[in-house]
Amino acid sequence: MQYDGYAKIPDFAWDTIASIRAEVFDFLAHHTKNSYVLTNCLADTQEDRELYGQVQQMAQTRGSLFIPVQIQISKEEHLKRLTRPERRERWKSIDPSDAEDNGPLISISHPNLFSLNVSNLSPKDAAEAIMNHIKILGQK
Repeated sequence: MQYDGYAKIPDFAWDTIASIRAEVFDFLAHHTKNSYVLTNCLADTQEDRELYGQVQQMAQTRGSLFIPVQIQISKEEHLKRLTRPERRERWKSIDPSDAEDNGPLISISHPNLFSLNVSNLSPKDAAEAIMNHIKILGQK
């Protein structure tokens, strides 16, 4: 698929994406030597709640510590970061309309949940804050 940073993923592709995701999750569930970080923006929909459950189940199958991280960002900063051209090089959207409010995000209730507002944090500082949370939970 060609991707220009603006195009939406065609509807016909989602079944294939789901199949690929299932294979990746199966691999990760059985390859436990490494830790993995999975990122996604999950809407408050049945499909995304199921996806969250699949990730949680995969962590349980692996015997891994599951740490959901919820990122908040101001609309202005989100728009600034979203439209950076280097995102396109990583096959990410650079479409400013993606910064618009498209409805509520999934509500997560989990004892390991870490919420972080990154509006005034560099990516390095945000990663350090998340790693500190992981270290604290890993010591329990």
